[in-house]
Amino acid sequence: HNNPDRRRSRQMSERGSGGGRERRLQPRFNASLGCQISLPDEERSSGVLFPDARIAARTRDLSESGLGVVAPTIYVGYDCVVDQGRTLLVSLRLPSGANVELKATAAHYVRLDDSGGESSYLIGLSITEMDADPRARYLDFLRELSAE
Repeated sequence: HNNPDRRRSRQMSERGSGGGRERRLQPRFNASLGCQISLPDEERSSGVLFPDARIAARTRDLSESGLGVVAPTIYVGYDCVVDQGRTLLVSLRLPSGANVELKATAAHYVRLDDSGGESSYLIGLSITEMDADPRARYLDFLRELSAE
C-alpha cells in the first residue's frame, strides 16, 4: 500500500501549505492614510450610471505586497470590489502630499460593526501592479515607517 503517487502528492501539499504564511513575512506597518478605490473601465458594469464612482477609505496597515483598508462599503456603483480576481485601482495620499497609484485585488474582507450602528469593512488588498516611480515613493514611505 505504499503508493509513490500518494506520497508525492502529500509532500507537495505539505510543502504548499505554508504558502499563506509566506505573504505575511513582509513586515506590516500601521498607517492611516486617505485612499480612493475605483474600478478600471473594463471592470465596471455600471460605468454609464456611475462614471466617477469611487470609495473613500483609509488604510489601516501597509506592507510591500499589500495593504489593509477600512471602507464604508464594498460597492462601487453596483460592482462589488471584493469579487475574486477583480482588479481595483487604488490611489494613496502619502503624508508628503504625493499620490501613489497602484492596482490590487481583494484577498479577504471582514465586516466591522461600529457600536453606533454604522458598518464598515476591513479589506485586505494584494498589490498586483505599481509603476516604478510610485513604487519607489511607496517603499520610501515604508522605510520611514520602519524607522519610527
